[in-house]
Amino acid sequence: MIKLLIRGLPAWTLSIVCCLTILYLTLWPDPLQGMHVELFPGADKVVHGIMMMGMMLCMGLDALRKKAAHRIEDSVRSPKGLLFVYFIIVTLFGGAIELIQGAMDMGRGEDLMDFFADMAGAFVGWMICLAAWSPIVLWMFREQTD
Repeated sequence: MIKLLIRGLPAWTLSIVCCLTILYLTLWPDPLQGMHVELFPGADKVVHGIMMMGMMLCMGLDALRKKAAHRIEDSVRSPKGLLFVYFIIVTLFGGAIELIQGAMDMGRGEDLMDFFADMAGAFVGWMICLAAWSPIVLWMFREQTD
């Protein structure tokens, strides 16, 4: 059931939804509408990392769905170059958000440590994409070739 749902989504749906969510959470003046939860010092860096890791994973999964849907036999090996380009795009996306936050007058500012957290999250997502590509292709599309 979940495989059919994932395979049936329109192209790039996951990436677009993730991107819009991140933009809302990072650029809207008060996205949580006053519901601020005190966690631990630096928790926002963890959140930045998780957001960019999620963006990387969504882009990787969208690319996997597109590539494997056409020819599974050519799709089992991860496209390292393409995934690296996505890593660069997600890292630049995180950097752009920091610059935009600095330019907007909303009580937030650009933070180099947030950017490093964005980059670390994108890197973790990239590594997961590389490691999980083949198993996911085989899980999601194997019955199509049987």
